[in-house]
Amino acid sequence: MTNLTNLVIPLLIIAATVNVFAQKAKIYVEQVTLKTYPFSDPNPVPETGAIYPYFKFEGYTAKGADKEWKMVVLENDYIKVFIAPEVGGKVWGAIEKSTGKEFVYFNHSAKFREVAMRGAWTSGGIEFNFGKIGHAPTCSTPVDYAMRQNKDGSVSCFIGATDLTSGTNWRVEINLPNDKAYFTTKCWWHNPSGLEQSYYHWTNGGFKASGNLEFIFPGAYRIGHGGEVGKWPVDEHGRNLRFYENNNFGGYKSYHILGGNTGFFGGYWHDDDFGTAHWSEYDEKPGQKIWIWGLSRQGMIWEDLLTDSDGQYVELQSGRLFNQASRNSSKSPFKHRGFPPGSTDVWKEYWFPVKGTGGFNVASPYAVANVIEQNGSLSVRLCAISPLNDTMRLFQGGKEIWSENLALKPMENFERSIDTKGVAPLRLVLGDNLLEWEQGAIHKKLSRPVKSPPDFDWGSTYGLYTQGEELVKQRLYKDAWAAIRECLKKDAYFLPAISLKAELLYRRAEY
Repeated sequence: MTNLTNLVIPLLIIAATVNVFAQKAKIYVEQVTLKTYPFSDPNPVPETGAIYPYFKFEGYTAKGADKEWKMVVLENDYIKVFIAPEVGGKVWGAIEKSTGKEFVYFNHSAKFREVAMRGAWTSGGIEFNFGKIGHAPTCSTPVDYAMRQNKDGSVSCFIGATDLTSGTNWRVEINLPNDKAYFTTKCWWHNPSGLEQSYYHWTNGGFKASGNLEFIFPGAYRIGHGGEVGKWPVDEHGRNLRFYENNNFGGYKSYHILGGNTGFFGGYWHDDDFGTAHWSEYDEKPGQKIWIWGLSRQGMIWEDLLTDSDGQYVELQSGRLFNQASRNSSKSPFKHRGFPPGSTDVWKEYWFPVKGTGGFNVASPYAVANVIEQNGSLSVRLCAISPLNDTMRLFQGGKEIWSENLALKPMENFERSIDTKGVAPLRLVLGDNLLEWEQGAIHKKLSRPVKSPPDFDWGSTYGLYTQGEELVKQRLYKDAWAAIRECLKKDAYFLPAISLKAELLYRRAEY
């Protein structure tokens, strides 16, 4: 009997170990029925200008009908992600499974409205925009897609298309690991042409507005599309704009948050003790934006226009540049950028839920924490995003004063109140810098100008050239030609302007 026991126990241990490592994420196609308010066939005459050669959709309806939509579903033990290849390849929504709560807004109706560059657009989820400012021409039409089960147990859905206005190609891999409570979006963008193209990329995530929502965006400034600068998070009138309900003034809100060198941002619904977070390398995605339709009637009418039952939403967005620069931004430090010929850009983002932390002020793909100083102690409330078996340490003035090993599964919580004494600065670290909090700042402050020199002469040779260069990067070639002509009137031998004039002639096929 002893020999049999000695044989069975190791076999059970091996079987359990194999079972753990054999677990894989799932990927499959599911037909999801949504009340759908469709759009018409396109105008047969293509639009001239910035979106040529695309046609525009101009017909919409107030009458909906149930329609089945193809969804690619990515699922593991912790989260479930829906992707709609027939609607621009957007992430239609995402759910944290232990609570059943959405950490990405899932719109249960598809109400297409005239919002995007080609007209048709629907709200919610996460959409990918490439090319020129605005919702991309592909945002409401089918894109290419492929599904893959990966050797590491993760699953991937690849989406992509060609932007006909510039000839650039974009691809996105939406990947779900088997043992993490996050999914990633990895983008490739390639310019195969022989000319510089306009450079615009923003990923727009939709999230519900109700539930005492707090915007968690480390920074010191908010900038507008034209480079206008305001204070953040408390504005010039003493309003704490971090909370959605405090934005109940004026019309639409478009805040690009700047001033903190941090890779994370997100939101927390305090009524639900639940949140959502985004992380990327800061250098890859320095643009961090909040979009609010507005709490006035002007904005709230869009709730009924865009959904039947899911309520008002907000957008938390990430971008390759600091702001979604309009024409006026050219005269601020936040200028446009060109996409060099033959180049390829690649970047990666993480999206994940948070629960049970009462908010948060530091986040990474490993964990999210709310660290609060109170009455000689440090309160730590943490939610694991990846499996953890690491030591958390607290340092005061460089000396370790507390440590504890954390063994947590994804979405499990940890909470401690740690006694602290003295005035030396505190620093809390998980493992090998998997998560780091420093006293006195939830971000590393940036030192960079937010306003252009007021005495710069935009009518000078260099000023006119800069305007022409900026206009080319916005595909405003007629206006760019006028600026370069004026520049060369001042200095006929200004070589950068001569070179830009040659490029404009080439674009016009005047060789």
